[in-house]
Amino acid sequence: MIDDLFNLIINKSDTIPSEFYELLNKLELNYTKEMIKIYSISNLQLVKDIIYTLYSIYEDNLKNLLFKVKREELITLYNVCKSFETDSFIPYYKKAIINKYMS
Repeated sequence: MIDDLFNLIINKSDTIPSEFYELLNKLELNYTKEMIKIYSISNLQLVKDIIYTLYSIYEDNLKNLLFKVKREELITLYNVCKSFETDSFIPYYKKAIINKYMS
């Protein structure tokens, strides 16, 4: 699922709303195939997880929340959430983002 979405985005699929691409551009998460080739596995997973989580939030109609997010804060929050080693990382990370930006 995560890889499928990531491949759609990397390939600039029309099935992804242009508004979401704009968000990725704003957050500088608009990677190309060439850029991805040089990423380490752990950094690539970080990017995939963040993009997938943002898309999940977008699909939940919390678009206004996404206008508040900042790249550095997403990465910091990702690393904090990863340190807890939860079995359900993506839902945990998603909830952390929502909680951070809803207040």
